[in-house]
Amino acid sequence: MEPEKNISGISENLAESIEEQKELELKSRQNGVLNGIRIAVSVSDNEDLENLGLSTQHLKDVMIELARYIMANGGTLLYGGHLKNEGFTKLFAELSYQYKFLNDKSFRFVNYFPFPNSNSLSLEIKADFVKQQVEPVVIEIPKHLGEVDISRKYDPFNSIEDRYIFSECFSDMRNIMAQNSHTRILLGGKQSKFLGYLPGIIEEAYFTLNANKPVYIIGGFGGAAKSLSKVICGEIPKELTNEFHYDNPFIQEFKKSYSDNASVPIDYDKLINFFNQFNLDRYSEMNGLSVDENIVLFESQNIHEIIFLIMKGLKIVHKKPSL
Repeated sequence: MEPEKNISGISENLAESIEEQKELELKSRQNGVLNGIRIAVSVSDNEDLENLGLSTQHLKDVMIELARYIMANGGTLLYGGHLKNEGFTKLFAELSYQYKFLNDKSFRFVNYFPFPNSNSLSLEIKADFVKQQVEPVVIEIPKHLGEVDISRKYDPFNSIEDRYIFSECFSDMRNIMAQNSHTRILLGGKQSKFLGYLPGIIEEAYFTLNANKPVYIIGGFGGAAKSLSKVICGEIPKELTNEFHYDNPFIQEFKKSYSDNASVPIDYDKLINFFNQFNLDRYSEMNGLSVDENIVLFESQNIHEIIFLIMKGLKIVHKKPSL
C-alpha cells in the first residue's frame, strides 16, 4: 500500500520547526546588538499634548515600538513607575510578557518602586511581575530621613515635610537608576503639579548626565523633554525658570526650608548652569548621533524616524569601550 499523501500543506515536522525557530529567535536576542545594555526610559503625560493635537495614546505608541525594538535586540528597559491603570508600568509588563522566550530567564524589564509607590507592591503583584519576566525593585527609604511612618497618608501638595519625604525618595530612586543604567530616553513629562523637587524628566536627565551617561530626548511630543531640548540648544524656556515654578507661597516656603538639603539643585538658575555644560556638540558626542540628527529627534513625531535615530545612537554608544 502506498503511504498516505500529506495534502494539508502543513509540514509533518512543524512542531520541530517551531521549536527551532524559537531557539533561533532566543539566540538572536541573546546575541543582539543591545545585549547587556540597560536603557532607562522616562515617559509621562504632559500639558502640551492637547495643544499639539496629540494624546497619551501617541506617547504609548512611541514607547511600545521603542520597547519592542530594544527588547528584540537584547536590551533591558528600566522604568520607575506606579501601578495605576493609566500608567506605563503595566504596559511595559505586558510587552515583556509578549516578547519573552521560554528558555530565556533574564529580565527584560525592570520596574523601580520608591516609597510610597512601594506600599502597593504586594507579594501577589510581585509574583505576577516575575511571571511576566519583569523584575520589581523596591527602593528603600533613604536612611537620612530617619524613621518614616509608612502607614500614614502623605499629602505632598499641602505639607512641606511630606513633600520633602516624597522628593527625597524619588530623587534617590532616580539616582540609583542613573547608576544602574547605561543610557536614558526622555519623552513627554509634566511641568507642573509634580511631586518631587523638579519635573521628573528634568531630574532624571540631571542624574543621568551627572553620571556622564548619554541621553536621547524625543521632543516632538512637548512637555519637559521639549523644554530640556531647548536648553541643550542654548535657550532658556520659561518652564525652567524660578518665576514659573515658585509662584505660590507653599512652594516658595518649601524651597526656602529644604534647598540646602535637597539632592538636586532646586534653584532653576543653577540647574540651567548645570545643563549648559552639555551644549549640543557635547551632548551629541555623548549619545552617538550627529548634531543634525539630535535636532531632528528634538522635533520629530514620526515613530519610524524616532526609532531609527535612537537605535542608531544606541548601537554606536554600545560599541564604545566605556560600556
